[in-house]
Amino acid sequence: MRGRGLMLAIELVKDRRTKEPASIETAVIFERTRENGLVVSKSGAERNILRLVPPMCLQMSDIPTIEMAFNESFAGY
Repeated sequence: MRGRGLMLAIELVKDRRTKEPASIETAVIFERTRENGLVVSKSGAERNILRLVPPMCLQMSDIPTIEMAFNESFAGY
């Protein structure tokens, strides 16, 4: 069946109240995720959404590595 599995989408905004898209920040973080070994995509009309779709063979033992890569990618924001 199509459409099953894990998917995480993170919408980045400059201000939670106004919902102003953080397109530039998203581009920077996107490049950092690549440098940290994560495969993500940018989406949305303003290109301010990061999507991670891990494979179905993901193991619980993989989670700390992914968490560390995300933390490093978002450091400073």
